[in-house]
Order: sequence, then structure tokens, then C-alpha cells
Amino acid sequence: MKAQNYKAIREAVFKFTLYLVASVVMITCCFFFFMKTSSVEVSEILEKAKNYDQIHSTQLDLKEKMDSLYYYASWLSTDSRINYRLLQNSLSEKKLQFSEVLSTLPEKDCLLYKKLISQVNIFFDTKDSLLMVTNELNSVREELKRCTDENREISRKLSIRGLTFEK
Repeated sequence: MKAQNYKAIREAVFKFTLYLVASVVMITCCFFFFMKTSSVEVSEILEKAKNYDQIHSTQLDLKEKMDSLYYYASWLSTDSRINYRLLQNSLSEKKLQFSEVLSTLPEKDCLLYKKLISQVNIFFDTKDSLLMVTNELNSVREELKRCTDENREISRKLSIRGLTFEK
């Protein structure tokens, strides 16, 4: 006993099966391409994260070097017992190392640090000028003190002999 519309049922089942298989193939393809695309995106995200981590590490290193440079520069005027020339040589070496690190970086990534290092150069020049003026002032002060003492000694000797000296 066959149904009267057996042929139509068979065609409908065949169409249903065909559509179901096409849907499954299409969903499987969509899932496959989604996974492939997402894996490419994840690898790009990981690459960018690695790049950003490297930039962050470099920036922290630059910050640490600048802090160290500032710390040593703050010692320049704190204690007179510090060997100024040795400290100045150490600061110059640190500044050169800092400049070398800056030269390896792209220009746009280190504008602030290049500006800071140029200001540090101005600071060192000013500090050297102040040190030279201070040394000259001290030598002039010592010479003035020596001259004043000499003048007192000569005035005392003249007053002992009974001579007068008009100023």
C-alpha cells in the first residue's frame, strides 16, 4: 500500500535532505571560516600585545634611566665632600647611554625624552658655569682676605714704628 502522493512525499523528503545537507555544509563552512578568521585576529592581537609590551618595557627603562640621571644630578649641589669631577663623568656616561637608547627608538616615541635630555645638557652647562664662578669667587675671596690681613699687618707694623698711614 503506497500513498497516492508517494512521489511528492519522496521529492519533499529529498528536498528536505538536500536543504539540510546544504545547511549543515554552509554552517560548517561558516564555523570553519569564523575559526580561521578568529585565529588570524588572535595572532595579530598577540603580536600587537608583544609589541606594546616591548614599548612599555622600553619606556620604563627610559624612565628609570632618567630618574637615575636626576638622582645623581641632585647630588651635585648637596655635599662639598663629593668628588665633583667623578660625579660629572658618571653623569656624562649615563647621559650618553641614555642618548644611545634614544637613538635606537623611533622619533615619535621619544620626543619627550629628547627634550628632557636637551634640558639636562643646559642644566649641566649652567651647573658647570656656576661651579666655575663659585671657584673664582672663592679664590677672589681668599685673595681679598689675604690682602686684608696683609694690610692689617702692615698697618700694625707702621703704627708700632710711630709712622702714620693715611687711607
